[in-house]
Amino acid sequence: MFNISFILVLFLYQLSVGILMTLAVMPLKEVDRKFYQLSSGLAAVLMAIALGMVVYYPFELPKNFGISTEQLGSLPQWALGLFCLYLAVLLFSYLRLRMKKIAGAKTLVRISAGIGMVALAVQGLVYRPDSLYGGLKAWVMPIDFLTAAMFLGVFMLAMVFGHWYLVQAMPKRLLRRMTEILILILVVRVLVVGGSLWVYGSQVSGGAEAISNLMDMWQGHGMFFWQRILTGLAIPLVLSYMIYSTAKIGANQSATGLLYVGVVFVIIGEMISKYMFVMSGIPI
Repeated sequence: MFNISFILVLFLYQLSVGILMTLAVMPLKEVDRKFYQLSSGLAAVLMAIALGMVVYYPFELPKNFGISTEQLGSLPQWALGLFCLYLAVLLFSYLRLRMKKIAGAKTLVRISAGIGMVALAVQGLVYRPDSLYGGLKAWVMPIDFLTAAMFLGVFMLAMVFGHWYLVQAMPKRLLRRMTEILILILVVRVLVVGGSLWVYGSQVSGGAEAISNLMDMWQGHGMFFWQRILTGLAIPLVLSYMIYSTAKIGANQSATGLLYVGVVFVIIGEMISKYMFVMSGIPI
């Protein structure tokens, strides 16, 4: 049960902040106010659930990480406090949008997103196995958490945004711009995953052997490793090209349908990634 709660909390944190990070770059003047309101509300609900789970399941790192709570000092409390602050600012922004007070809405969203990014970076420093302390490798987890959040958030919000065209008339170029951002973040995510494996393999003692065992189909977790690569990165990469192509010609309904499929694969891939991280301590 602990591993399940650990994985779900990480996932909910990242999805919530990722939605706000994506929303922060969307033009409020061209996007409907209700879309901002819906997205802010969704991010707030996800964060509230995550914080509720933290209360129910007290913080504790997996034993195979080799790190005691005492070694972390006040970092867990800082991360939790920042997430609470993020939720408070987000709720304030949501309530103002519900009252149709648009002035300062984008600024509040950007402040919330900034707080959430800092919180994720601190959380990345908290959720490090002992093998990722010191030097360049100390920043592997903060970067991994931030790019995972962007990856989840952009796919989720792009899917909601595509659906929004069915109920609200907006310029079709906005969805095309969203797909361009989606492709950019997907490429960054692929590079970060590859870079994390390279850093782990080259800077961690026995890291290359651990990764080799992780990839082994017969003796390690190869089935999960290659499933994560295929469903979480390769298939979304193909789908993103298809989404961009359909959005480019103005076929927004087709693009939205593909985004639904993409969201499913991205969620599966990122959940497998977190499961493998908990089991092995290797960011993938």
